[in-house]
Amino acid sequence: MRFRRLSVAALVLVGAASAQTTEDRLRSEIKAVHYAPLAAQARIQGDVHLSVKSGVVTLLSGHPLLAPLAVESAKAFGSIQGKTDVDLTYHFVLVDAATDVPVTVPRGNAFGRAVLRVFGLKTVKVVYRCQEGTPPANDLKIAGAAIEIWIFGTAGCATYNAATLVAKR
Repeated sequence: MRFRRLSVAALVLVGAASAQTTEDRLRSEIKAVHYAPLAAQARIQGDVHLSVKSGVVTLLSGHPLLAPLAVESAKAFGSIQGKTDVDLTYHFVLVDAATDVPVTVPRGNAFGRAVLRVFGLKTVKVVYRCQEGTPPANDLKIAGAAIEIWIFGTAGCATYNAATLVAKR
């Protein structure tokens, strides 16, 4: 009798632990999807629409730099909620997660700083450098046979210093 109770309890616990919902499984899979680096550099955003029928992924519309990432991600899903016919929409969104960080740098060269010290002026200045942040976590929404997936990337720092601009001429 005791063995029967233990086995029933074990089965319930194993079932509860392995009963991960489809949404949780998909959410964990899309965490590994990263915004395409070339698309992020070009600041390309937009939607990619896919149709999955019997495991075959068909691209309906979307930017050529974003579509391959969406297609490869969709192929990894297999069947979703036991359905083999699903409409997927990937929303690729760039987020400005950059912040300006103050950095103290010396003014001029050593001779210039010596002259500044003689006159009692500051020998350092504060400049602001762009530091990239992290994008929000990828997300999804399931509504029947339609699934929407949001893939977030960072827009990156778009600041240039004078030396960079002169070098580009």
